[in-house]
Amino acid sequence: MSAWLVLGALALHAGGGITPEMIRARHAGARSLAADIVQTKEGRYWARPLVSHIRLRWTPARVEWEILDPVHSTVVIEGERLRVLTDKGSRDMGAVAGDPRFTALLRFLRALASFDLAALERDFSLSWGARDIVATPREGAGLGVLKLVRLEFDDAGEIRRIDVETAAETTRIEFRNVERVR
Repeated sequence: MSAWLVLGALALHAGGGITPEMIRARHAGARSLAADIVQTKEGRYWARPLVSHIRLRWTPARVEWEILDPVHSTVVIEGERLRVLTDKGSRDMGAVAGDPRFTALLRFLRALASFDLAALERDFSLSWGARDIVATPREGAGLGVLKLVRLEFDDAGEIRRIDVETAAETTRIEFRNVERVR
């Protein structure tokens, strides 16, 4: 862990905010996580906010992002592969995994889903606030499409919200009914 992160963690802890240690303790060793999510997308290509209801299921080996409405579909990430399942069938996106941008995006999604701070720090500069972490992509990380990612936690270090900003849109992901198995 870098010296600035240790100093920042000590300062935040003194002020009662979240710390890297708190986040690691809360999320380390989890065998699975499930949550109900309300996702809101706003931006250049949306006439009005698009609200989706989602069920997230995560294990270290697999991430399922099941969109319940407005249109049912499921995105599955396993290893370096990504599949999209709809009522019309399955589309395996794994063939494009050779694209460095796609690989970087999968790496980001996996690190985000598992709250792997070390993995996030490889691709992002992290700025710690009292209840949030703001992640800004590092130069050359292959995540240039992202402007920033903000993770918001409650007092106990449980994730409550993630905001993802790109040049064209903002996505707000609100977590409800989080269930974790250790």
